[in-house]
Amino acid sequence: MKKSKETEEEITWEDFKAYLPKHDFDKKQMDFFKNTLDYILHRKNTNKVSCFCGRCGIGKSTMIHTLMHCCIGDYLFEKRHTPFGMVVITDSIKRLEELSNTTQDIKEAEKYWGEYFEDFGFSIHFRDFEKNVIVLKSDEPFKEQLIKQHYRPIVLLSTQRYFMLSASTREELFSFTYEGRTLKRNIVIFDECPKFSETVTIDSDNLTRIESALYKGLSNEVEDKSFVIREYKVFKDRLLNQMDEKEKLLKDSNVTIYWKDEHYSNITPNDDLFFKVIYDNVESLSNQYNQFLKDILCLKKIAKEGAVFNCIKKRTGENYERSFMLLIDNREYFYLGEDKKFFVFDATADIDPRYDLDYVELIDGERYNKPLDLLITNVNVSTSKNAICRSSKNAKASVEAIRKYLLKKQEEGFGDHKDILIVVYSSLVKRFQKDFKFRGYFGNLKGFNDFKELYRMAHIGMNRFPNLAYFFIYCGCHMEVYRSLAEMSEKDSLEFFDELVKNHNEEYKEAIISVMLRSMLTDFEQNIFRLAIRNYWNTEKVHIWTFYNSDDAI
Repeated sequence: MKKSKETEEEITWEDFKAYLPKHDFDKKQMDFFKNTLDYILHRKNTNKVSCFCGRCGIGKSTMIHTLMHCCIGDYLFEKRHTPFGMVVITDSIKRLEELSNTTQDIKEAEKYWGEYFEDFGFSIHFRDFEKNVIVLKSDEPFKEQLIKQHYRPIVLLSTQRYFMLSASTREELFSFTYEGRTLKRNIVIFDECPKFSETVTIDSDNLTRIESALYKGLSNEVEDKSFVIREYKVFKDRLLNQMDEKEKLLKDSNVTIYWKDEHYSNITPNDDLFFKVIYDNVESLSNQYNQFLKDILCLKKIAKEGAVFNCIKKRTGENYERSFMLLIDNREYFYLGEDKKFFVFDATADIDPRYDLDYVELIDGERYNKPLDLLITNVNVSTSKNAICRSSKNAKASVEAIRKYLLKKQEEGFGDHKDILIVVYSSLVKRFQKDFKFRGYFGNLKGFNDFKELYRMAHIGMNRFPNLAYFFIYCGCHMEVYRSLAEMSEKDSLEFFDELVKNHNEEYKEAIISVMLRSMLTDFEQNIFRLAIRNYWNTEKVHIWTFYNSDDAI
């Protein structure tokens, strides 16, 4: 019987199951797939970004990849053939390649369907899939890729790339052409936490790279090239002079202060002309410096609104730094209330403080959980950067004691599992290189499944940042707090940040501690789920050793 047009144009659960890998999925996983599909297809409240909090290993990548197959129009099983448009955004280029690749799909389908593989049209579909998906890459001319993506229903790009696009370029992502018709890509999926807000730092290196890009990226045919370069240099020198002046406020101590230029509110005497030249030549300028547009727009905000000046004169194991820091609210990137619906897949969204936003809804995934056989053993020892990353005898002795302790645990093993994944500060990874095959460092594990066959981990220290970083996370969800900084006098802001950094600010002390603990817990949970525990069907014990001083005051 011939289907109605409405039926032909609808993705169904039967469509999804047809392309789902033929694995032995648990019933709870199947429930997750079915309920999530229904939510994506039928929840149209674009005033909210919907975040799925299903545990690591539930199958979010499988969910996204299978949905991509459903979106590609074909005649498989005589179903609909008009494609659906979708944008997929993720942190890792490796993940983008996995989502857009069909090699493993073909192997599994051929094995499962056997002689029916060709009869059911799978070979045609897989060829069509690769023709209808495009990954926007940084190593290819972006203008050419933008033209190609107009003819592909599904476009994939990195999180970093998405939040660097101008508003006009972003708009191009949300439509494509099919058989002469313009169709919408109105489903947008983030695989990992998006940048709801960003803390951007502008230092002397950024300023110099922008100037170099102007020299090289503006051809001599650009009529106002000399004006743009001359006036930018005046602005750059003014900022550098301010850095010198504010750094001297406290001779031997770090300085954090909110600075705002009292005499100027523009980059140049004619910002309209300046930015016209920028936008007319943005591709060649970005080819010289890929962060050019983002940085120049940040400088525009600094000129108009000011920013936090931060100078680190002394910090254990790290270098002298000084920069302007500003918080960017990326709310506009989610097109709230418009015709595009944004979804996020993030297992730790329910504990991550970055999701404390009025336009975010969390979709609980607890009903899909299974009991975990997880043992966490804490070794009560000081493992802060100050305690173990220094070049002192005590620091080296502490690391050596931890190494010997874990070496003994590795030799003992349990069952067939002897290897231990070592997770530690990046500066200490080499100290464990000789004795431990598997190593990683804080901030470099999330999103990768390279250790899913391991059952043991040593988590040496916690991924803790300065209080200022947690304050900015808090401000990302309470922009009115950040904006209030501009109303302070320099003296008041210097005092405010001095108390904040030392955790003596009573107004925000509790909030910062909460953000810090939730951030550390988020990182810790993500790291744990790099192990075999992420395998949904795993029933064997997973053992984690944590090394930190539980008696330390926060």
